[in-house]
Amino acid sequence: MSAGILDAVPLWLDEQQDCMKSDLFALANQNSGSDNLPGLLSVAQWLEDWFWPDLANVSFQRVAIPPRQLVNARGVVEQLEAGPILRWDFQPQAKRRVLLMIHYDTVFGVDHVFQACRDIEEDKLGGPGVADAKGGIVVIRNALQALHQNGWQPDIGWTVILNPDEEVGSLSSTGYMVQVANAFDFGLLFEPSLPSGELVSNRKGSGNFDFVVRGRAAHAGRHFEDGRNAVALLSRVLVQLDDLNGQRKGTTINVGAVQGGGPVNIVPNLAIGRFNARVLDQESQWWFEGKLKQIIEAANQQEGLSVELHGGVTSPPKQLTPEIESLMRAIETVYREQLGKPLAWRATGGVCDGNKLAAAGLPNIDTLGPVGDGLHSSKEWVQPSSLAEKAYVIASILERYDRGELEELARVRQRT
Repeated sequence: MSAGILDAVPLWLDEQQDCMKSDLFALANQNSGSDNLPGLLSVAQWLEDWFWPDLANVSFQRVAIPPRQLVNARGVVEQLEAGPILRWDFQPQAKRRVLLMIHYDTVFGVDHVFQACRDIEEDKLGGPGVADAKGGIVVIRNALQALHQNGWQPDIGWTVILNPDEEVGSLSSTGYMVQVANAFDFGLLFEPSLPSGELVSNRKGSGNFDFVVRGRAAHAGRHFEDGRNAVALLSRVLVQLDDLNGQRKGTTINVGAVQGGGPVNIVPNLAIGRFNARVLDQESQWWFEGKLKQIIEAANQQEGLSVELHGGVTSPPKQLTPEIESLMRAIETVYREQLGKPLAWRATGGVCDGNKLAAAGLPNIDTLGPVGDGLHSSKEWVQPSSLAEKAYVIASILERYDRGELEELARVRQRT
């Protein structure tokens, strides 16, 4: 191993600054909203052609994943086809392996007004997905290219996985994540860092849910007593649900959408309520699930009415473990020794695929993407200069791990 590889990486990345920004423009200007299957397929092809054009020693595969289930406005579960997972492998039989992962979908559908990138001010680029998380894809590619283009011949292996559905909960790709998690020593995920430069340590758990309430239609004047009002029952249930807020520290329930009813002279026979729950830890999740069960059981005691629950806590709480803390200390060392600055951490209520991988047993840090903010809005922005800095951090972590400096991150695992 040449001792000068890390010395060469910053210069190489500095020379790529304009190219990185141009690539991010090209990628973010293509719509890949989670429900835009043609857009996802088009972006997947662009990524395949761009990410690693010289496939020598690197294998590529598209992985088909099952459709996502969605409760529609009629209260019926329908299937929504997902885009493919994209995967690149380098030395997959190596004894030590690292996963680099992020998503290529965004929250911006084809009808959203926010479709194109623009320079907001010096070192501030606005655009759909520039921070969340297409900037992270640019970071991954350039970190790996910076090493390999400068003669890196590692003993470790790396795998890059890009999934198409994180912004809708990764319901189609979670099974694949669980399947592969134990094949790696640790994971590096590329959600944007906080605008302050801080990285996320631990995260709440989260789940999206749907209540489907069915009753009995009747004329509101002539046969009111024969009807069973689905909207009224849903309203009572949602009030009980909202009353759980404040009962347990860190647990929040947000009633986000209500559908149901029609002409006011008809007793409504269908109502749908959609809500999100956030929990601080596993014990809070169990508490919430127990309360939710009680509410549903009580509601279903009423004659002629029924309440169905769909969904669940699909992103378990990501809590600090000794393995995650070891990874945090290793990244702090890189920041201090390679960048000459300290690194701070912050807990958050937001969730990402880092939750799922941690629950599957893979220690990971999930905010190694560029500095940005305004996520999920038309004010989303990224700091282009942070693309090169974050790529240097990742290159340093990988090179140091290959040299055996971070042996505390190695673990007993299975091959996948």
